[in-house]
Amino acid sequence: MILSLRDEMLAQLDCNRLRARNIRALESPIHVAQPQAYDGAVVDSAKGFILTSQQAAYALPQSGQDRPVFTVGRASAASARQRGYQNVFFGPSDGAALAEMIAHHQPQTPLCWLRATRISFDMTTALDKASLQVDEAIVYQMQNKPSLSETVIDALQKGVVTGIMALSKAQLHHLVDLLHHHDLWHLIKQIDLFVVSDKVAEAAAQDGWRSIITARRKRAISVQAAVICQARTAQ
Repeated sequence: MILSLRDEMLAQLDCNRLRARNIRALESPIHVAQPQAYDGAVVDSAKGFILTSQQAAYALPQSGQDRPVFTVGRASAASARQRGYQNVFFGPSDGAALAEMIAHHQPQTPLCWLRATRISFDMTTALDKASLQVDEAIVYQMQNKPSLSETVIDALQKGVVTGIMALSKAQLHHLVDLLHHHDLWHLIKQIDLFVVSDKVAEAAAQDGWRSIITARRKRAISVQAAVICQARTAQ
C-alpha cells in the first residue's frame, strides 16, 4: 500500500491513478489549508490571476471570469475552471516554469498572485524581472495535522504500507514528526520513500530514511510514475 501525504483532493488524484494500475493506495493528508483574510480590493482589481496551488482557487472572484488564470499543474487549472474561469493556462512543472510561461504570454497587468503564507518560489520577483507587475494576496495557510488518521496508523502497524510519497520538505519533516509521535519511526526500515526532488531526498537521508526513490522530474505525476515503475519491477 502506498500513502499520499497531500491534501484531500490531491491525495485522491494520486491514489486514483495508482488504483487504476492495481496498486493499493491510501489518502493520508498531513496538512490542511486554512483560509486567511485578504484584501478583496486587490484581488478584484487584477487583470488576471496566478495560482501556484489549488488551495488558493477559492479566492478567485465570482465576477470577471473572462480574466486569465495561470496555474502550476492541471489540478489547479481544474479548480479555476470549477470557479467558472475558462481562460486558464497551466504550466508544465513548477513555479519557475510557470513564470517563464507567463512572461511569454505578456498578459495585461497587474496580475494577482493568490498564495500561501509560506512559499518555495518567489513569483513576484521572477515576473518583476520580466517587467510584469504582480500584486500578492495571502489567502491560505497550510497547517500541520496533529496526528495521523486511525486508518493510516492501523495500516502502518499491520505492515501493509510499502511506500510513502513526499512532495515537499514540509511534508517530509512533518511525516517524520508524526511517525515519532505515534512510535512508528522504526517502520521506515521496510518502507520506500518516493520523493519529488533531490533536495527532498537529501533531507530524507539526513532524517535517517534508508530507501529513497527520487522522481525524474519535479512533478507529482513523476512521483506517481516512480511508484508504478517500482511496482512493476517488484512483480
